[in-house]
Amino acid sequence: MIILEEIKQMNKDVFRENLLKTIEEISLKKGLTFTDCKFVIEPVKEKDKPLNGADEMMRLNILSEDNIGNKRLTLDNTINILCGLQPLVPIWIEVHFVDMNEYIAIFKLRCSLRFRKPSLLRNTETGHAPFKAIV
Repeated sequence: MIILEEIKQMNKDVFRENLLKTIEEISLKKGLTFTDCKFVIEPVKEKDKPLNGADEMMRLNILSEDNIGNKRLTLDNTINILCGLQPLVPIWIEVHFVDMNEYIAIFKLRCSLRFRKPSLLRNTETGHAPFKAIV
């Protein structure tokens, strides 16, 4: 039986550490070597999952196509965007390796539009919630 540890805290430092752990997991499995990474954020509207006011505000403003659509963002910009409502962050985030551009790895972050408190985050079994490496 797997015992899932509840996440009690989420801030930019914890979020950064968990994202970097996920990137490392993907890099080891795929044998990637790079000196920098960029991120494309792809918000996912989940069927039958209602959004609250904060979720809608993020969807319409911060995570809008005009603001982030297909842009390759730095680590810091990505963290600032997704932690804009800290301690609320997307309830789940899938991390996909997309491409290499010289020594820069490009990752896609498919994320829920539902921003929730740390105790509700998914993928706790990975040890780096809310992230899940998709390899």
